[in-house]
Amino acid sequence: MSKKPARVQFNGGELSPWLYGRVDIAKFDKTAKLCRNFIPMAEGCLKRRGGLRFVAQTLADTDVSFKIKVYPVEAEVFINNVKQKSVYVARGDVVYYEVLADGYVSETGKVTVNANTELEVNLVSLVEQCVLTINATPQDAKVSIEGYERKSFACLKNAKVFYVVSKPGYESVSSEVTVDKDMTINVNLVQSTTESYNYGDWGKPQAFVSCTAFGDIIPQRKCFLLKFENGYLPILFDVNKRAPGAEDINEGLFVYDKAFGYDSYAHNKGAYSLTVIREEKRDIYYDKLDGSVFAAFDKPTMMFYGWQLDDNGNYASTYLNYDGCVSGSTIYVYYRGKEVFSMKGRKNG
Repeated sequence: MSKKPARVQFNGGELSPWLYGRVDIAKFDKTAKLCRNFIPMAEGCLKRRGGLRFVAQTLADTDVSFKIKVYPVEAEVFINNVKQKSVYVARGDVVYYEVLADGYVSETGKVTVNANTELEVNLVSLVEQCVLTINATPQDAKVSIEGYERKSFACLKNAKVFYVVSKPGYESVSSEVTVDKDMTINVNLVQSTTESYNYGDWGKPQAFVSCTAFGDIIPQRKCFLLKFENGYLPILFDVNKRAPGAEDINEGLFVYDKAFGYDSYAHNKGAYSLTVIREEKRDIYYDKLDGSVFAAFDKPTMMFYGWQLDDNGNYASTYLNYDGCVSGSTIYVYYRGKEVFSMKGRKNG
C-alpha cells in the first residue's frame, strides 16, 4: 500500500484538472483538488468564505428603451445628438432630443428615462391653420381663448391652446387642447351649489382683468387686478414672482370705504394706502389721494414712465401669459394654462 504524505498548505489555490498528474510542479504540493467555500491564505492555511449581505434589490433589466413618435412622419429626430428615433439607455439616464422639419417649429427637450418610454411629438406647422370654436352653455358665459375674450380662434396646426369658460354663479371650466384639426368643443357650465365665502363690501367677484405692473417707477410690483361689483381690487406681489404668496394677502385687501369712494388698496413703499380708480374708455387709471397718477394700464403711459417689460419684451399691461375667471365665489388665476392662484373671501359664519 502506498503512503501519501498529508498536505499542510494550500496557498496555491485550486489545481486545474489538466495538472492532476504533474507531481513535478513545485506548486503541486501547495494546491487542493477542490476548494469550495474556502479562501486560501498566504500563510498556507484555508479560511471559510464569509456570508452574504443584502445591499439592494437588483433591477429585472438594466436597459430601457426611449422612443419618439413624431408628426409629421418625415421629421428628423435626434436623440443625444445622433439621428435616431429610438435608443436604449440605463435607467435614470437623461436623454436630450430635437425634432425638426421644414415648414414646422422645431422642438427640443430632455427626459429622465426610468422605464420604457414612448414620447409623442407633434410639431406645430408654420403654414397650416386650424380653427378652434368653443360653444358655451349658458350662451352668455364668458369664453376666453389664449387670454382674449372670444369664441373662436385660428391657430397654427398642432398648437396648444388654453381656454377658460366662466360665468358668475357657475363653476368655471378650463383646459388646454392640442388643435390638430378644425375643432368644436361644447362646454356646459354647472351652477355653483354653495357660496360659503364673501368679499365684504366689495360685493360679488365678477372677473379677472389683468396682470400688470403697479406702483411708482421704483420700486415696482406686479398685481392681479380683480373686478368686483363695487370696484377693482389689486392683489399685489413681487415682480420676480409668477403668483402671490400667503404673505401678500391680508384682511386689509378686503376693506372697502364707501364714505369717500376709495375702492382699492395699493402698495406704496411698504405701506398700504387708499386709492381711487377711474376708468376712461378702455384704459384704467389709479389715482393717489393727492390727485397724481399712481398707475395706469395704457401702453403709452407705461412707455413714458419706463415701466417694466415682460419676458417677451411687452409692457406690463400686456402680460398675456396670465388669465383668470370667477367660479362660484372663488377667483382663479392661470399662468400659461396652469393654475397659479386662487382666492376665496371671508368664510360666512
